[in-house]
Amino acid sequence: MLRTKRIWLIVFCLVLISSIVGIPSITKASGGFISGTYGGKTYKLYVPSQYDSSKSYPLYVMLHGCTQDATQFSTGTKMNALSEEKGFLVLYPEQNSSANSNKCWNWYETSHQSRGSGEPSVIAGMVQSIKSNYSIQNDQVYVAGLSAGAAMSVIMGATYPDIFSGIGVGAGLEYKAATSMNEAFTAMSSGGPNPIQRGRDAYNAMGSRAKPLKVIVFHGTSDYTVNKVNGDQVISQWAVTNSLAKTGAEGWLDDQADNTQNLQVPSGKSYTVYDYKAQDEKVWMKKVNILNMGHAWSGGSSQGSYTDPQGPDASRMMWEFFQSEVVNPPVDIPITTATPGGGTYNDSVSVELLSNKQGTTYFTTDGTQPTINSTIYLQSLTFTKNTTLKFFSRDNNGNTESVKTEVYIIKTGDTGNETTISSIGNEDGYVGKYTADGKSNATIKVGDKGMYNIDTYRGILSFDTSIIAEPIESAKIRLYPKSKQGTISLLRLDIKTGVFGSSSTIEQSDYANSATQSNISSVTPAEGEYIDINIPSNYLSQINLNGSTQIRLKADTTAGFNSNFIEFYGGETVDYAPKLIINSN
Repeated sequence: MLRTKRIWLIVFCLVLISSIVGIPSITKASGGFISGTYGGKTYKLYVPSQYDSSKSYPLYVMLHGCTQDATQFSTGTKMNALSEEKGFLVLYPEQNSSANSNKCWNWYETSHQSRGSGEPSVIAGMVQSIKSNYSIQNDQVYVAGLSAGAAMSVIMGATYPDIFSGIGVGAGLEYKAATSMNEAFTAMSSGGPNPIQRGRDAYNAMGSRAKPLKVIVFHGTSDYTVNKVNGDQVISQWAVTNSLAKTGAEGWLDDQADNTQNLQVPSGKSYTVYDYKAQDEKVWMKKVNILNMGHAWSGGSSQGSYTDPQGPDASRMMWEFFQSEVVNPPVDIPITTATPGGGTYNDSVSVELLSNKQGTTYFTTDGTQPTINSTIYLQSLTFTKNTTLKFFSRDNNGNTESVKTEVYIIKTGDTGNETTISSIGNEDGYVGKYTADGKSNATIKVGDKGMYNIDTYRGILSFDTSIIAEPIESAKIRLYPKSKQGTISLLRLDIKTGVFGSSSTIEQSDYANSATQSNISSVTPAEGEYIDINIPSNYLSQINLNGSTQIRLKADTTAGFNSNFIEFYGGETVDYAPKLIINSN
């Protein structure tokens, strides 16, 4: 009887604890919405229940129409249910009424039509923030919207082609269809300016990042809010933009359909699908005209707003179109990482080859292509001279990854001019994932708080890098451990040219704000007086020679009830302050 009471008491305590702290699943808030803010705007992120941080997923950015919000748009488009079925994340940025009284995206204002300014920069920043916290496939980020959101999705494709691979346009308009409110009403009722010229303008907006994007357009033939001529103009505009982005000349892709299909939803609306092939014989654009449909998201749920459930399922058609030529690697292929990565090092460097799966890693150090007959990796490799390392892994099931290459340049003799910069004590520290996790300048803490959380604490290092003389040949971060609990499998670095927040001091937003480059380097913490983390040579240009540079430390841990973290001394402890060690010519 006493034993039964004891077991019951333990179970009761565990239930009580879980009700207080809300023990999450091992994956990050999977199978539901996460709310956040960025650049003064809120957003919601849907993470499917099968999310696994060791794998990567597509990301869909969905921009709502006027008077709508993230919840209404997610309900109306049924995109969350599709995300559960297919396995991708969905980001819903929200327009606020202070920016537009009807909560419309301001697609018709010139201040919101360029890269690096206005609403496009905020939406792009949100995407980068999500990418820094979740495993997203860089070449499978798409943006779509309805009405004002669709017009803004066109702008996002033109201004941030380096982020997006495709755009979905539901009752939208061409790039710069209007540059004032009066022009907006004219464009909505009778179309925008010459789409050929607007196609050239969109290409110019792409700049050096120009690339062709897949485009799918949905428009109702009875849309009297945004006339269907606008859907035709979107196709014409992108035919020009994509041609210029691909070849530098017009004509690679045109606005004349290469294939047309007349279809009907069972017990629903008739619709026509137009396919547009480029000279590579691939369908780069698709237009879907829905007969007798008004201003609505086609095939949406009646529980949302501005939907027509009788039309073809726009969300599913969009997914199928964007995924039609995507070749996904087998999910079981091993992934091997060289830590630290290639770059310039003084005297020597010790390199570990870490694979995410059980198996065998093969390598060469003479520049030749490794095979299964090459040397097997058993322990860390030490390079004392210039070395080209090539490697790959084969897991126990025979799955083999492609060969990877890292080049290590070893400096000998004169080490040039070495500059050591200590972090700034009142600007470094750590910040928790949530406000309740706190923030502090007293120490630099990285890891988790237990209770099955991961990535709770991130450290922030702040350096005044304006004193560095160009050019930088090599750089590394040196950290002095203070205490440790549990297991830290990897430390990772993000770098920010400038500061993560609105100022150089620790802010709650520093945890998730986008970095200039994420995960630039990693190291397995080893016992010793200090830990050095090299900054690979291809990221040295991110060090700000005109002001501050901040480094964000993140840790890979295993979710469990007990906490896993490592603490480092901060800049206030002079002898053990984190250091940025620079070598210049």
